[in-house]
Amino acid sequence: MKSKFVLAAVFVLSLSVPSFAQVAPPCVKGTLASYIALGSGGCLFQSALYDNFTYAVAVSNAPTPDEIIVTPVPAPTSAAYFVGLNFSANWEVGPGGSQQSIISYRVVPYPPAGPANSGLLTLDLGPSSVGGIIGSVTISENTNVGDLLVYDKCTEVCSIKTTDQLTFTPIQTVQVSDDISLSGGTGGASFSLFANDTNICPQCAN
Repeated sequence: MKSKFVLAAVFVLSLSVPSFAQVAPPCVKGTLASYIALGSGGCLFQSALYDNFTYAVAVSNAPTPDEIIVTPVPAPTSAAYFVGLNFSANWEVGPGGSQQSIISYRVVPYPPAGPANSGLLTLDLGPSSVGGIIGSVTISENTNVGDLLVYDKCTEVCSIKTTDQLTFTPIQTVQVSDDISLSGGTGGASFSLFANDTNICPQCAN
């Protein structure tokens, strides 16, 4: 008799825990506009819910949400992309020009079965160019668990940092805000892709 009660309890519990498909569709390649349109419903990628995408620009010469392509990449299968959520567009300014835009979203572990001991944030910068002796491409990633920075910049001496990482103790939600800034300087500046990998999967994080 006791075994019947246990089986009944397991059956009821299984009905009360929604499946991935019931919560949100999988994240697929699309425009940033299509991701913004998901709203609070979001999409699932690497055992996490990505939702509440927003986009803000400080000047009108930045790419529009329809011009930014979002590509989720779960594994390093192509040299053209990084693992994580890849954002690609033609970010470019001429000499003396500037550009700033901000992409924000949140990442929620799913299912909420309890966090791992630690998680990992990774920010990667793809192909970039600074044409003169002064100019820069900078992506500052601000989150509620820490900040990351990648750049390609020249201030008479040129330097480049294409990847940054930090380990953190997972919480239920990670708020991500990527501040994209270009300064044309003396010869213009451009880049075509950056990626964020927010590894808060209880089965994946070490």
